[in-house]
Amino acid sequence: CDSIKLDGTNKPSNQERGTYGHAQKMRASMTYAFGRLSGLRNMPWHESDIGGGIMVGNPSISVKVSSYMCSLRRRKVQAGEVANSARAITSEILLKLYHHNHLPENWMVRAYRPGEQTRLGGLSHIRKTTD
Repeated sequence: CDSIKLDGTNKPSNQERGTYGHAQKMRASMTYAFGRLSGLRNMPWHESDIGGGIMVGNPSISVKVSSYMCSLRRRKVQAGEVANSARAITSEILLKLYHHNHLPENWMVRAYRPGEQTRLGGLSHIRKTTD
């Protein structure tokens, strides 16, 4: 995602880089892995009160990582990267959602019946299976 390699040198301009959104996803996955899977929870990475250079906490929630992410965002914006929503809500989607939610059949409370999910006009739709 960065234009700088781990050794401090610049990446060639023709080398593809990930987006800032990709970097956020990578950090979120590491926060989850360290926090939930390794049991470190959401305690920031810091030196133990005991001292001696013993580090405790979740390394992805460190001050240095937070600072790096802010710096990366600033550099991505300066380089011209535009933040894109994975799925921006448009007025057309909102109108479809409004009409879908006001259909009489969507107001009836029914028992759960698993079905096959399909895409329908920008909205998810469950196709009923035959009994």
